[in-house]
Amino acid sequence: MSAALYPIPQWERSFTQFCVIMVGTILISGGALAYFRRVRMERPAVGTFNARDVVILLVFVGILPFVYGWLPDPLVTCLLVVTFASALYFGYRPLLGSAGIWLGIGLLFGFNIWSSHHFMGTIPGWQLWYTEQSVMVGLAAIAVSNLYVQGGMKLRHVAWLSLGLACYDIVFSDFYPLTDKLLARYITHPLTPVLGMRFGEVDYAVGLGDLFVYSLFFLAAYKAYGKRAAAIAAGVITVMGGFATAFIPFLFSFTNGNLDQAVPAQSLFGPAAFVAYLWMKRHYGRERTMAEYLASQDAAAASPQVEQAPAPEPASI
Repeated sequence: MSAALYPIPQWERSFTQFCVIMVGTILISGGALAYFRRVRMERPAVGTFNARDVVILLVFVGILPFVYGWLPDPLVTCLLVVTFASALYFGYRPLLGSAGIWLGIGLLFGFNIWSSHHFMGTIPGWQLWYTEQSVMVGLAAIAVSNLYVQGGMKLRHVAWLSLGLACYDIVFSDFYPLTDKLLARYITHPLTPVLGMRFGEVDYAVGLGDLFVYSLFFLAAYKAYGKRAAAIAAGVITVMGGFATAFIPFLFSFTNGNLDQAVPAQSLFGPAAFVAYLWMKRHYGRERTMAEYLASQDAAAASPQVEQAPAPEPASI
């Protein structure tokens, strides 16, 4: 006899979702900042990051979901393996060495693929899978956000990227719900790009793309203007990326039939991040370059390590 399922109050789901978003954001943004202050990536020899690169990145992000929806599942898994492996290799080879990083990648991927086929029958199994999945997603987001910001991406680029992603989120979450369809299709597959946890019968998760943009915005604000700007960025992320995203379903009862939150987070965060950037630009002036940051007292106090990663092409997630 199956156990009776009792409806979960919407405020409880919203609060739990808010906690999951904030735990992921704090860990990834804090980890990205710690990495930024301690490890130097050699700047890719591809020139200065500019508006054209933002447009290319937006086009790539817009096309990628259609590619994932068209390809068979094994090929999608292969693409995710290449993406995650590249991010982890370039980010953590300076810390672990070539042998260590490949051993770590092999263990992470091997356990993730194995658990995706054996752990999904119980709630503890789901929780263990989500834990390992979240570690892998968080490490990748930390590495790639540093690759971009250390490679020359400025706060204005992140602001425009966030604004473009807001438009993307509105179209593909409200008018053509491709994002929800892909998540429903791949949630049990290996290397699903989400960070989250299952409590009871409900999954609470935040996408890698959202966490990546939050980390970029926080890190770029710190590089551009210092600790005060980073604190402002953290406030915008908390209010718009966390609280508003989680509690709009509570205010408007906006949920889908599976009890999952269906709010396009970037449609809320993107405009707020852009306005915050305009305010910081007006009050703080010109952004610091990476070279100017390295010469600042903040960087001097951090005493970064001397190890350098190879000079890869900027990667996208």
